[in-house]
Amino acid sequence: MIYLIHILAGAVIAKYFPSILPVIFLSLIFHFVLDIIPHKDNIMKEKLTKSNYYIKIPRNLIIFELVGIIITLLILIWIIWKFPSNLTMLAIFFSLLPDMIKILYLTKLKHNKYLKKYIIFHSVIQTETTWLIGTLTQLIVAVILIKLLF
Repeated sequence: MIYLIHILAGAVIAKYFPSILPVIFLSLIFHFVLDIIPHKDNIMKEKLTKSNYYIKIPRNLIIFELVGIIITLLILIWIIWKFPSNLTMLAIFFSLLPDMIKILYLTKLKHNKYLKKYIIFHSVIQTETTWLIGTLTQLIVAVILIKLLF
């Protein structure tokens, strides 16, 4: 899912669960649950798998991700302004953490066996679909989360 979905999910979790441990646990769990929903959020042609782990990351994918991160930061600033709470920030952080960890693939740490297992797991659970279906799915999820938030 795009980062916006995970941010909204974290904010919703913080709204309905005003305690630190459930917020952390639910934010992490819902990240993976949301990733299982069919979507399209990147331009990679290949999935990272056990047999296909070392792939070249195209430059346009890095630019695509950077644009997504900039948009995410702007939305994040707005949500923190709208819902000024440490719990909300914590929930959003843990909602994004599974994707932030994937950045380590661009470093030498990608050879670490635990990171490798995690990245493969995270890649395999992603249910990718076409841009049209994926965008519609994410739009529906975003509308539901926004309704729950407001």
